[in-house]
Amino acid sequence: MAKQASTTAEQPGIVARVKEFIEEIQVELGKVSWPSWEDIKSSTQVVLFMLVVLATVCFVYDWVFQRVILALLDLLG
Repeated sequence: MAKQASTTAEQPGIVARVKEFIEEIQVELGKVSWPSWEDIKSSTQVVLFMLVVLATVCFVYDWVFQRVILALLDLLG
């Protein structure tokens, strides 16, 4: 049998790995295309508007179904 040489490379310590990780995060965040303040305000307005519309639709559906169920219960009971 041939003897295999044990070639175990030493891994850097936890502090070095954390430091490298944080540096890589900073590099990646530098590549991000951040929206402008106007874009953020515009998007927020759209989201709030859609929230109001969907809440209104849910309220109307709930009210209609409540009336239908109560009418059925009055007919049956």
